[in-house]
Amino acid sequence: MNVEEARIGRLRALFAQGAARAGRDVEVDIGDDAAVLAPSLGRDVLSVDAHVEGVHFRRAWLTMRELGTRAATAALSDLAAMGAEPRAVLLSLALPAEVDEDQLDALALGVRDACDEVGARVIGGNLARASELSIHTTVLGRMSETPLTRRGALAGHGVYVTGTLGAAALGLAALVEGRTDPALAPFVTRWRRPRARISEGRRLVEIASAAIDVSDGLALDLARLADASGVGLELDLVELPTERDFASAAALLGRDPVALALRGGEDYELAFTAPESIALARLATRIGVVVPQRGLRATGSGGAAIAVAGFDHFGR
Repeated sequence: MNVEEARIGRLRALFAQGAARAGRDVEVDIGDDAAVLAPSLGRDVLSVDAHVEGVHFRRAWLTMRELGTRAATAALSDLAAMGAEPRAVLLSLALPAEVDEDQLDALALGVRDACDEVGARVIGGNLARASELSIHTTVLGRMSETPLTRRGALAGHGVYVTGTLGAAALGLAALVEGRTDPALAPFVTRWRRPRARISEGRRLVEIASAAIDVSDGLALDLARLADASGVGLELDLVELPTERDFASAAALLGRDPVALALRGGEDYELAFTAPESIALARLATRIGVVVPQRGLRATGSGGAAIAVAGFDHFGR
């Protein structure tokens, strides 16, 4: 048996251990030319995401298991933004020669960890050799309801976000600068181990008018939602939710906490619009309002425009 076939066998056995916790609707599993799923009742929701060494991560910054979880979570977050229930995952790995079997197992275990958390299952993929490590994750979800999209925000609706903002960006800044201050450690962990807000997305299907996951930065992602809906947004920057001690930790690196919360990215929280509701207070933080006039503006500052910036793969 050649090395590639042996590795496929290892992955098949590893991912099969998570199969009992996921759906039993896989008719053809890992090891054939393609996977086959039983027909789904409702809509199929698909997305793909890439994690490329030197662009999204450096191997020195996290373990291989953390890397696998992080890569799968980034893809699963897109399903959360649509309100879909994860069903299956396809995993394409490009591996440098120095990645050995133990490292491959750890990477796959990290992917399985992310899948187990949301009830999905890896059903196939591809292996290739490359000079840099890259992980391409395709996710398949399902839902019987109408999916959430970036379109649908209406003037007068509130703007909300789950969880907290800026923590992952602060953690990444600490890693880039090689800082190991204890006060920065929780934020590094937040970058290494994000969560896909699947359960929150499922709850939002019947509540939200539009939604997007915060992957490239709140300002940039909300600008995309506003453009798709043909509206504007006014944000109260004082209300942006952050972790405890976030401002003091940001000061250790000379970073503006508001800028990190607005433009940091990789939070994988859900930003959404919805009619005002007391029930939403238990799910998310209200950070603004939808207005008819296009653009992003800050309230309480004479309507000053918010610079729309965030992660840009092709920006200078």
